[in-house]
Amino acid sequence: MTRPLLDELDRRLIGALHLAPRATWDDIGEILAADASTLKRRYDRLHEARMVRVIGQSDWGMHSTAMPVHLFLDITGETPLAVLHRLRDLPHLQLLAQISGDYPLYAVVHAPSEAATSEAIDRMFSVPGVRRVNALPALSTLRRGINWDPQFLTDTERTGLLKLTGARPEGTATATPPAKPLSEAERTVVAQLIQDSRASAASIARAAGLATSTAHRVVRRVLDEGWVKPRLEIVSEWLGFRTAFILRLRVAPGETPDVMRRIDQLPQTRLAAHVASDMSVLATGLVADRSALALFIDNELARIPGLMAVSVDVMLAEPRRYWLDRDLASGLGEFHAPTLL
Repeated sequence: MTRPLLDELDRRLIGALHLAPRATWDDIGEILAADASTLKRRYDRLHEARMVRVIGQSDWGMHSTAMPVHLFLDITGETPLAVLHRLRDLPHLQLLAQISGDYPLYAVVHAPSEAATSEAIDRMFSVPGVRRVNALPALSTLRRGINWDPQFLTDTERTGLLKLTGARPEGTATATPPAKPLSEAERTVVAQLIQDSRASAASIARAAGLATSTAHRVVRRVLDEGWVKPRLEIVSEWLGFRTAFILRLRVAPGETPDVMRRIDQLPQTRLAAHVASDMSVLATGLVADRSALALFIDNELARIPGLMAVSVDVMLAEPRRYWLDRDLASGLGEFHAPTLL
């Protein structure tokens, strides 16, 4: 498959879909001063090239009663990539990466329950080559990946797109189920929107065997309740963001909430989590290259008060991020969406 060559309009379209992934082509066209049909053709081309995909981020309470666990794996007798390949078949793996530093592999497990989390971690020890697993359970998480912005747009365009979505701050993520069980129609719509969050209510009605009026009403409810939030996924390296990183931060007592809030506000970061560890804050992010990472550490991170120690690891390979397989040669692959409770 030939990687598409991106021009300025392609990049601005990708920037727009990061902020408003479900917006109509007419609305995006008005804000970007571009023809709606041209934008749709551009998106279809990028989607067919497996460079972009709009999926749905389900609320944690829809698929789990537990918080995620961040895992750092030490290995022996095998190469990191060989062990990483074996790990891919394990259940409940949201993210999988080869990283620099003392632990060559990093993973995120988000299982349906605490018992399933324990079982998933236990199974890692049976994988040939895994010597030790350092588990850092998340205590609270500010979700950022869904709102990460590649900064391709003007402030005016960004403001206009955010108005379309009625975007509100994410806040702290929890694994709290909906107040009452979902109806069969609601579960069907949730499942459809997780797979394709640009799907229209009419197309969902046809696929799910629902009346069009019912599908319109339920889609609106699912989105308004935040049970599913549309999310653009990309091959970030193809956009010029070649260096993903992990920060483990030791924070002064009582400073964790403020440090997480400040980390969450930096455009380079995708996630900030309070974890059970001697390094109490874990963050992930994305920059253009390692020189940009050095500047980020010295110019942005250094200004945050309350930091006592900083550990930085570079992701050398990231074959899965947010349940979605990725390959630098072929693009976005299989989507391992979590099963609804």
